[in-house]
Amino acid sequence: MQFLDKSKELNKNPLLKKLILFLVLTLLLYLGLDIVLHQHQIGLTLTTASNTIIGNEEEFLDPILFDTLLECTHSNILSSMITLMLLALILIRLNPSSKQYLIHFSFITAILSHVALLLTFSYSLFITLWIGFFILWHLLAFIMGLSIMWRLR
Repeated sequence: MQFLDKSKELNKNPLLKKLILFLVLTLLLYLGLDIVLHQHQIGLTLTTASNTIIGNEEEFLDPILFDTLLECTHSNILSSMITLMLLALILIRLNPSSKQYLIHFSFITAILSHVALLLTFSYSLFITLWIGFFILWHLLAFIMGLSIMWRLR
């Protein structure tokens, strides 16, 4: 991605600018749909997530199988890291003096959300941590995407 160095090529090539904008819009669409998917599959409130993961005897809800949760986490780790890596690469190329703590914090919260999701079978406290980390890394990725779009305007 040397063509993005100091954004000189973006001013000369409007097609490249449109392609990058389309990529960022697609990644933001993915992030939004990922939130909707997790809300539908697991739930993003404490009661719905605990009912899905741990189960509820009063409502006759079976807990999610651990292998199903492992499979979900396996695919989510790959897709979240690819999404964050693409956003971080574009942001760094567009603005080399960008805030690095935003990038580092987004990667750390994404990893911690996956770890917390796997640990929910041990302690129900990790359900709250998973919800918090999940929403936080999505929010940070949205901020990165909007920052890229702002720089490309």
